[in-house]
Amino acid sequence: MVIAKQIEIRNNIKKYFDVAYEGDVVVVPRKGNKNVVIISEEEYSRLNQNKRIVAYTDAFTKRGLSARSKNQANSLIDDNLEKLNMIENLKPGWNGHDAPDFGKELIEKVKRILLELYIQPEIFPTALQTIQLEFDNSRHDHMEIEIGASDTAEVFISLYNGGEEFESIPISSEEINHRVGAFYG
Repeated sequence: MVIAKQIEIRNNIKKYFDVAYEGDVVVVPRKGNKNVVIISEEEYSRLNQNKRIVAYTDAFTKRGLSARSKNQANSLIDDNLEKLNMIENLKPGWNGHDAPDFGKELIEKVKRILLELYIQPEIFPTALQTIQLEFDNSRHDHMEIEIGASDTAEVFISLYNGGEEFESIPISSEEINHRVGAFYG
């Protein structure tokens, strides 16, 4: 963490932006404890993702999904269908902000896909009125497939070596199974 006065930031803005881009946090103390922090876009995205995951976990914990008995041996598909049912019942503002609720069409679309997937993902609602399917492979790569109202899904892959891939694919269980198979392949 780097602490810099406002005047230092103004006089050396490129230097401090580079510091933040390289992964360090720049704290700028201000009068009245109105401090600000300069971080990279990558760190900002990571914080937003963590915030979304916390909101999701809180919503489901309050509804009792995590409180199920360990003796209940539901399959992964049963767990995902239960989560999907809970997502369908989320009310506007479920994330503590302005997230909209989810329409029946989207829920049915995702349900049809889940029922035909060879490998079950973790599923998450997003504040963008989409449902995200997440997969992690043995190479420590991470893949997210975001499904919304359109006929295409957005696929984002974060590779263990730091690389990233992004593509749009048609929404179909066949196409998603193909993409997931290649990810695990």
